[in-house]
Amino acid sequence: MSAVPDDAYDQARWRPGLEAAAAAVATAIFGDRRAALMGMTAARVLGAAPRARGHATIAAPRRHRDVTLTDRRDAVVQFVHRDIDAIETQPAATELGVTLVTTPEQTLVDLARDHTVNAAERHAAMRVLGRAADWDRVEALAAAQRGRTVTEPVLKRIRSEVEE
Repeated sequence: MSAVPDDAYDQARWRPGLEAAAAAVATAIFGDRRAALMGMTAARVLGAAPRARGHATIAAPRRHRDVTLTDRRDAVVQFVHRDIDAIETQPAATELGVTLVTTPEQTLVDLARDHTVNAAERHAAMRVLGRAADWDRVEALAAAQRGRTVTEPVLKRIRSEVEE
């Protein structure tokens, strides 16, 4: 349960966005700033994806079962086991407070290896992120993390598209 903002249009029906709700669930489970929004969920918070799809992905320090949100239809929070200290994150404001989200560069690397989301949406988000990304940082992150053989060609293609 959360406090409804004073400026909410309809205080009786207000609910936080999916990303904020997912971050709150992760904070309740793992503690403050011990999990981070990642993948398409991070792309959404970073302004690279137009809307939430009912699925939020959280980088978490240990495994956890998926959590179904009961205040909305078909909304699921999925946890992916990651070393939070080894991925690049930054703070982001949500309706419920500040949470961690992967940086644009880390999000690019994560999306390059994520084939569980719609390919067209993933490609569009990567192009938006790629336009402002520090590509030296993207390459360093990709080199330091698992899955380099998968991520490298995808990232190379996106970089060539946005640098044209």
